[in-house]
Amino acid sequence: MVLQVPRYWDFASNGFQILLCLLILGYYIKNRAINKRYAISRTKNGAGQSFNAHVFNITVQQQVNQAFANIINTVATEQSGLESVLGFTPLSSEDGDIAKIPSNSQLPNSYDNFRISDDRTGTDGRHDKVIKFSAKGLSVRNISEELKIPMGEIELILSLQKK
Repeated sequence: MVLQVPRYWDFASNGFQILLCLLILGYYIKNRAINKRYAISRTKNGAGQSFNAHVFNITVQQQVNQAFANIINTVATEQSGLESVLGFTPLSSEDGDIAKIPSNSQLPNSYDNFRISDDRTGTDGRHDKVIKFSAKGLSVRNISEELKIPMGEIELILSLQKK
């Protein structure tokens, strides 16, 4: 009988270990079911965002930012093309360059960016200066550079003055 006691203890300890494993397994299965119901109710209530919705939001945001970047680049190239055709020089490189605007930011208020110098506020003085410089024999380009007025406007003032 003394030899049989360790055999029973081994059997009892193995049975106890199996019982503990079954209890732990049951606890995990119960918690899995509870967490699954909680996750489903959370996404139905809109409290959480599913992974697919999150990826979709990020994708749409990237596409919108890319579209705005393309628009800004197109505007910058058109602006430079117009400036080269019209001979217009911007007031300063900081104010007129649209390509420096980051694609994910809002466009600045256009009225804040244009500063007009005292030479350009009055049209009477500007017209007189254009006519005086023209009478001195300066070219349209030189008058444009001197008064910081587009060449098209100078040509318009001179053509109106001739009529």
